[in-house]
Amino acid sequence: MTRFDVVLKEMTGAPAEFCVLPAGRIDMKDYGSAELDEAGAACIIAEYDRRGLDMVIDYEHQTLKDTQAPAAGWIKSLVWKGAEGLWAVVDWTVQAAAYLANREYRYFSPVVSIHEKTGRIIGLLNVALTNMPRIDNLKPLVAKYQGAAEPRHEKERNMIEKLRKLLGLADDAGEDQVMTAVTEIAAKAKTGNIVACREVLEALGAKEGAGRDEVIALVASIKAPQDAAVQLSREVVALKQKIASMEQEDLVAVALKDGKTSPEELDKWGRELALKSPDQFRIIVLSRPAGSVIPVDGIRISAKAPACDAEQERVAALFGNTAEDIAKYGKK
Repeated sequence: MTRFDVVLKEMTGAPAEFCVLPAGRIDMKDYGSAELDEAGAACIIAEYDRRGLDMVIDYEHQTLKDTQAPAAGWIKSLVWKGAEGLWAVVDWTVQAAAYLANREYRYFSPVVSIHEKTGRIIGLLNVALTNMPRIDNLKPLVAKYQGAAEPRHEKERNMIEKLRKLLGLADDAGEDQVMTAVTEIAAKAKTGNIVACREVLEALGAKEGAGRDEVIALVASIKAPQDAAVQLSREVVALKQKIASMEQEDLVAVALKDGKTSPEELDKWGRELALKSPDQFRIIVLSRPAGSVIPVDGIRISAKAPACDAEQERVAALFGNTAEDIAKYGKK
């Protein structure tokens, strides 16, 4: 597909509609020729309808140049009239209507897209009022047109522009400068000298082009305090667990020694309570009379457990102890 900039005819007044492209063969000085038929017009109209936007008519193709581009008018619809060609229904601005009425602007120029193999016009990219019948050096409409595939040479040109920006080169840097910069980067990457993009280097506080060892050292210096904090946190947790385990064993040992609990009770819930809530273990277990659960120095197990007060019953209930447990083991 090749794009042509075509100046067709002089505008007279500010018509509500005009033939934007004639049907049949169109000869264009210095650009060759192309043809608009019903199938090509259908492609143009379908793309216009798909976008659902009025197409701007600007001045001197300013929209294509990425500069301030005031509208001269808006194409409200496109109509195929067979042998009469493709017509545009237009809503002109007050300023543009005055320009046309005063003949201050006389020509219009559509920018079209042409299929390379068939020579058929398949796209209408832009329309402009102009007083310059030959328009040179217009940049390709890339970001603004999402129709058929771009021609190969335009893709290459767009790639060069993207590379200029990525490499930080001037807008007028030639293809040879771009290729030189790319070659240098490729060589550095091959030797392992490039390890991070510019944004990463700036975030690390490293100079542009910093080598692998320098970047690794910077990352390590940031990472080291974090690693030390994590390790310290882990050590604190381990120490707390060790202390809790030691306290658990002390409480269990005292309770068994004084006959205030039994191995069966400890296995059921006592050890877990001593570990998770030592204070509750003291209230429930260690507050029992010595020998109340198992004999101590010849003392028999109490036939009847001492009565529990309201606070002990409330605490016991929190741990799922039943009336039978209280009767069997004493105060809970």
